[in-house]
Amino acid sequence: MTRNEILSIRSLHNRPERRRTNRFIVEGVKGLIELSESNMEVLRIYSLDSMLEHVPVSLSRHIEVITTKAMARISNLKTPPGLMAIVSIPFCNTKTIIESSKVGDTQVPLPFVLVAAGIADPGNLGTLIRTADWFGMRGVLLTPGSTDAWSPKCVQATMGSIFRIPVAEIQPEDEALLQAQQHYALEMSGTRYTDIEWKSGLLWIGSESHGISTDASAFHYEAVHIPRQGGAESLNAGIAGAIVCSEIARVWTVK
Repeated sequence: MTRNEILSIRSLHNRPERRRTNRFIVEGVKGLIELSESNMEVLRIYSLDSMLEHVPVSLSRHIEVITTKAMARISNLKTPPGLMAIVSIPFCNTKTIIESSKVGDTQVPLPFVLVAAGIADPGNLGTLIRTADWFGMRGVLLTPGSTDAWSPKCVQATMGSIFRIPVAEIQPEDEALLQAQQHYALEMSGTRYTDIEWKSGLLWIGSESHGISTDASAFHYEAVHIPRQGGAESLNAGIAGAIVCSEIARVWTVK
């Protein structure tokens, strides 16, 4: 590999360059297996010679064998797994996700969209994306200020879910469309989550430190509360999201 190739790949560890090039990185055997089962466009796969047998056959035409030294230079992991894919970020927007959440489409179980509101930790965002995928939600929207869903850490935390579920960032021009939707937001007070009359809509989940961001205040929403029985100050955003998504799935399964 040339120095310029290495620098080009390493730059994808930075959000501005991912946005500019519309590309992201996937590392590891599991990531490539999940990737091979998706519709995403794989541009290149870098592999150690010893890892070639782990590359799915459907992706073999994209392979370039590199040295251990080169792999260490393009990976940000302390122990590189020996497989890396460069992938195009799929186009998706708020309108596409909202329209797919209309009741009547039986291909996805829950006519709900999860909104990650100011989630700064890539692990938490990855968990929320994975949770939305598990319960069959229509997609995940990100407010401005949220961490990048396509960062290597977030992609890894989704465990392949980001290859299946639509993810988009909310834009200023989306406000009118969002105003017309039903909104629910997790807060430290409000209606107990088991007492909500869950209708098709958007579920807002904020960080455990700051709650939902000011982005949600522009919309009329129903405050959803998970009662506290013990002494913990707060719930992790990923765990709180899973609890409520599980309840929504239970209600809609009964329907």
